[in-house]
Amino acid sequence: NRQQKNIRSCLRDLGGSHLKPRFGRFLLRLGQETSLEKVCSRLARVPGIAVFSPCLSTSADLDSVKEAMDTVLKPLLEKGKEPEHFAIVSRRANKELPFTSTEANGIIGKYVQEKTGWKVRLKKPELPLYLFFVNKDCFLALDRVRGQGGLPTGTTGKVACLLSGGIDSPVSSARIMKRGADAVFIHFHSHPHTTLASQEKVRELAERIVPPGHRVRLYMVPFAPTQNRIITECPARLRVILYRRYMVRAAEAIARKEGAHALVTGDSLGQVASQTLENLHTINSVATLPILRPLVGMHKAEIIRDAQQLGSFETSIEPHDDCCSYLMPPKPATRSNPQQLDAAEEALDTEEEIRELVENSSIEIIEGYRG
Repeated sequence: NRQQKNIRSCLRDLGGSHLKPRFGRFLLRLGQETSLEKVCSRLARVPGIAVFSPCLSTSADLDSVKEAMDTVLKPLLEKGKEPEHFAIVSRRANKELPFTSTEANGIIGKYVQEKTGWKVRLKKPELPLYLFFVNKDCFLALDRVRGQGGLPTGTTGKVACLLSGGIDSPVSSARIMKRGADAVFIHFHSHPHTTLASQEKVRELAERIVPPGHRVRLYMVPFAPTQNRIITECPARLRVILYRRYMVRAAEAIARKEGAHALVTGDSLGQVASQTLENLHTINSVATLPILRPLVGMHKAEIIRDAQQLGSFETSIEPHDDCCSYLMPPKPATRSNPQQLDAAEEALDTEEEIRELVENSSIEIIEGYRG
């Protein structure tokens, strides 16, 4: 039910489409004016869809299938896009039909071969022609398009994703949403000490991450006042870890306000000074909600590959000043423990800092990219 709702929401503005479940699948019939290209582009970005096929439908008798096959073959023959070999690949949801999948493959394959002269190759054909027999219908397809897979958005609870303008956190957020989680995004910025570039980037990245037809809340948290007090009152080598601990606390306060049950970060073990195992432990020690790190065991090259597939990479690599790089200490600590940080934080009114961060945050609504 959730997947059906998500698909309808994804395609609502395109008009003329009718969606209904059929034997463990969804059948989407497009209107005359509906753009197949736009439909396919959006469906490929909806979590929970493993595979889909643009099809031509006919009745499930083989004479009708032959007639429909003529329609499928005509543009291939006219454009001279003749394959070296082909195969018919049949699947039957209805086992009461008067023929087996193998018999359908043979009869329709012979028809195509006689009409085109193409060679048959059953293993790895250049052109597979798919026949899906569902109830009393047959659907002819030239392709099976791989979707995102995973679980439908909104089926596994809500999380709060800490989203920077970099490469890692968008990939991390997309991965957790692919597991069915709904999300609220939280971005910490150092404006006016840094430009507005990171905020603009985060808006673009959030649009890319959010499935089409879905909407999320984005919290913009002004972090500069807290950073200034940390810089003034606390040891320089612990500065970035202190930033991260206060981000976790503020993100938790927002998460509880939003009904989220976990935080999500883009940490990858050992990638930077604040992401050593000791420092992650020190940061975790202030958390009361689980902190999920989908990228923790990934190499940077793997994360970049995922960002390129997601479509976020080009935006992420645009230059910007993020809040963690603001007045970065020359020698940040690679090892720490909670006791050290607790002592450093005695110079700050932590409860008041978190209250100010949350109260001074602005909220924006982000809609998934509908291209």
